[in-house]
Amino acid sequence: MPVLIENGVCRFVRLEINPQEIPVLLAAHHDVWEPPDHLEATAQELCAQDFPDDRSARFAEEVIRWGGGHRFVGRFREMNANADIAEALRRAAALADQGAVSQAVAWVQTLNYLGQSFASKLVRFIRPERAVILDDVIRSSLGYLDNEQGYDEFLSDCRQVLDLALQEQPQLRVCDIEAAVFAKLQGYGG
Repeated sequence: MPVLIENGVCRFVRLEINPQEIPVLLAAHHDVWEPPDHLEATAQELCAQDFPDDRSARFAEEVIRWGGGHRFVGRFREMNANADIAEALRRAAALADQGAVSQAVAWVQTLNYLGQSFASKLVRFIRPERAVILDDVIRSSLGYLDNEQGYDEFLSDCRQVLDLALQEQPQLRVCDIEAAVFAKLQGYGG
């Protein structure tokens, strides 16, 4: 495992990604996972309508299913009122817009049966230009913590990669960097 020495600190590097790999990794990610375009469009509609209760709850269920949470989506719906789900999403959007993305994830995480993985998925779809998904695959592979600090660190790292990648690929968003990292960790795209 390579070691990077920066400012007198040794870091064990677990993943290398070249910005030129990102489009291939994103295409491979979309081949394996349903492309998120319709979820992003639904999230934008919900934002414009100030998160109606029933539609917000259906959206949350759809995101959980998209993310592989089929086994607990019923409990999630049973244990959370539609109004509570809508309020959590509304509050998360406001927090993310203020730059408090990890707090937005933590706020959504207060809903029953949602951990950081699925809470971050919901925030990612609400604010794809600001948020990333931090799930078990990334946490266990790269060593990020399952808390706000871990989320902040991963988001900051994705933003650094984005800053470099934007020089040649101006269409990228921070959520695209996370998807490329996930795809690379999973071995998609070669």
